[in-house]
Amino acid sequence: MHVSSSGYRGIYIDFDGIRHGYVVDGRFEESRIDFDDFIITPTLFNSHTHLGDSIAKDPPFMELTTMVGPNGYKFKILSSHSIEELRNALINEIEIAKDSGTRVFLDFRESGIEGLKVVENIDCVIPLGRPRNIEEAEKIICSGFAMSSVRDHELDFLFLLRKIAKSRGIVFAIHAGEMNCNDVEKAIELNPDLVVHMNSCPELLGSFMDADIPVVSCIRSNTFFNLMNPKTYKILSSYDKWLLGTDNAMLFNPSMLDEMHFSSLIVKDDWAIFRASINGYRIFEDRFGIRSGYIVFHREKNFKNAKNLISTLVRRANAMDIEVILV
Repeated sequence: MHVSSSGYRGIYIDFDGIRHGYVVDGRFEESRIDFDDFIITPTLFNSHTHLGDSIAKDPPFMELTTMVGPNGYKFKILSSHSIEELRNALINEIEIAKDSGTRVFLDFRESGIEGLKVVENIDCVIPLGRPRNIEEAEKIICSGFAMSSVRDHELDFLFLLRKIAKSRGIVFAIHAGEMNCNDVEKAIELNPDLVVHMNSCPELLGSFMDADIPVVSCIRSNTFFNLMNPKTYKILSSYDKWLLGTDNAMLFNPSMLDEMHFSSLIVKDDWAIFRASINGYRIFEDRFGIRSGYIVFHREKNFKNAKNLISTLVRRANAMDIEVILV
């Protein structure tokens, strides 16, 4: 394999397709020569995490509301640990995911201002806060608001938060359609900047898609809770604002390579899965001031004898295939 003074050369795969060239000084330069020394991709973007949950890895199997509903298992665990303990656990999970090429984490923080302290000054985390009241919403400093289902909050409060977010130019995100359609119509009325899940309500997906609202799927999490729905993912696979995330870090490592491996088996569209794993850069680059780095994969292990590079990337590539991550 060739690493020249001008950088890593090879096959570059991104949202727009496949090209050949070099990564030089932090950018890709296309070449007229078809190099194939390395496989190069953008770093991966995790569009939905709850990283603080990593303090309680691998809980017993239980249904959704028992685990993550208000006063559920998750919140009892979180409240029994200090900010420092939560932060140390979170940083460990981030490092594991970063080693496999995930660079950015769009993290939904609970517990208002206190919850944001857990990720303070961690530059790869984009924090979306969850204010507990209007007074806190007016003080809180974050990249946006990230609310759970409308069934968990007073509607007047949510509409006021939406108004505040819009006036400040920050993101308003909400969970909807994870268990059923009961919380979806009110979520649509809120006109969010981002909606998470919708796996259990494919019949109302069009309302978000027609409004050009990004939708995040968390396929492993849906499967854990017996809520996995291939029909929804199939619809979203052709949507240019479809995103993937890993959801609760107590359930799964926040590595997007791992999420791609599993999701590919369900969706059976490797290009769509890959695009959804980097699409956050396209959608949020200007809003959050972020840009991707590069993952340089060598061809000595999983990419050896690969007949379809994108399928190998999505279905089996892992940290041992990474030559270097360029940020």
